[in-house]
Amino acid sequence: MKRSVTRIFGLIAIAGTCLLLCTIASCGKSGVEAAESEQTDGSGTFRIDGVEYRGTSSVQTFINGNYSIVCEQDAPYKLIQITFHNQAEAEKGGSFKAAEYEMDIPSGKANIGIDGLTFDPEGDYTINVSAKKITLGALKLKQTGASDRTVSIQSATVSF
Repeated sequence: MKRSVTRIFGLIAIAGTCLLLCTIASCGKSGVEAAESEQTDGSGTFRIDGVEYRGTSSVQTFINGNYSIVCEQDAPYKLIQITFHNQAEAEKGGSFKAAEYEMDIPSGKANIGIDGLTFDPEGDYTINVSAKKITLGALKLKQTGASDRTVSIQSATVSF
């Protein structure tokens, strides 16, 4: 009897160790990963809630084809992200309607994120792109979900 109880606890310990190793090996993996990310020679300036930021830009192409331009300043850290339906549409340029947050941005629209958080516009706003340069005028955003956080962007110019 004592031998079978010891054997059972030994098997449980081995199973627990295997489960722990599997969890550690898969930690950090997500089904919504960027398919491609690259640094650009682009840079940008953006004014959020009255504070001016300056940073470098990079681009990401997501698995669903959405194309995102990220401009981030290192110290103090601040990030603005503008996501378009696809790369061809972003590079072609034009005027895009500021869209509510969606996992797949519709054609003719673009979504704006701040510090890795998702936001919806409070009102109708336009995002302009010309010669791979994004220009935003004044716009207000409300964080998605249960948060009541709002952000005011006074201006932004980001090249990519």
